Formats: sequence, C-alpha cells, structure tokens
Amino acid sequence: MYRVYVIKQRTGGSEVLPDTRTQTPSFAAAAAAFWALYDQPFDGAHLLLMSRDNKQINAYRYGTQPGERDYLAPGGALAEQ
Repeated sequence: MYRVYVIKQRTGGSEVLPDTRTQTPSFAAAAAAFWALYDQPFDGAHLLLMSRDNKQINAYRYGTQPGERDYLAPGGALAEQ
C-alpha cells in the first residue's frame, strides 16, 4: 500500500497534515498525488513523503534547491519500491 502525505516538522516532533493524505495500492495514483502536492505552496518546514508498506521511498522538502538533501526535481523519477 502506498501512502503520500505532507508533514510539518517542528521542535518536539512533527505532524501529518490531514488534508494531504492519500493511501492507494496503485503506484500511478500515488505518483499523481505526490506531484499534485509537490506544487503546493508549503515552506521548508514541510516535507512531502511517499511510502510503500511503511517504508519511505520518496521525499521532497519544499523550498530545497538542486544538490540539497530531500530535493527532487519537478517531474523527476519516483522510486516505486
């Protein structure tokens, strides 16, 4: 099962933003949800994640630049597993 969601990181922990959650058995649907959330106007305190069977497979930190950790280019290849 694929899960896509955005978390807001803050001192003392993080929280999943409820309106960003998608859960699906389909990679294509998960990828569509990931790219739809990718374009949302969050800041660097937010991290977009995709997991499969509770294992993180893709991550993007909003506001990052090429070469930085958790950067993913628009339309870049997403890992399926």
